Amino acid sequence: MRRAVVLLGVVIVLAGCGGSSRTAQTTTAATPPPPGPGKVLYAGGPWAVVLRGRTATAYHLFGGRWHADRSGAVKIEILGPQPGQKVAPIPQVAIQMTAKAPLIESGLWVDGKLLDVKGGGLKPEQGTIYGAPAAKLAPGTHVAVGYGRTDTHGTAVAWTFRVG
Repeated sequence: MRRAVVLLGVVIVLAGCGGSSRTAQTTTAATPPPPGPGKVLYAGGPWAVVLRGRTATAYHLFGGRWHADRSGAVKIEILGPQPGQKVAPIPQVAIQMTAKAPLIESGLWVDGKLLDVKGGGLKPEQGTIYGAPAAKLAPGTHVAVGYGRTDTHGTAVAWTFRVG
């Protein structure tokens, strides 16, 4: 009896180890192409920020495709430097964001480099972030980008300022 139980166990194990001649099929979702055109400054989950020339756009991935968010649901005010302003080689860059829903993500870039930012706000629907480049900027024109988003909408803005 004991021998029959052991044999039955071996048969069950062997049956579960691939007695089928079919090969397993795996499916993977097609990866969408990067958003754009332009330089992707940020891509995190279903959100991305793209800079094309001097225009920044927030993109949202849904339905397997990237969609530019042009809703204006997140408002961004440039606090500094002002567009076209001449500034010191290490300028403080700042934006204020407002929305009807809580803000959950934000960022600042200068010349495509992410700034280490600080910020806060009195309400979840309003916030300010600021930061500065880690090193002196060369004389000339530079491009800053500010980004903020809620759970469902995002905005990115770009502007230029001058050093020297």
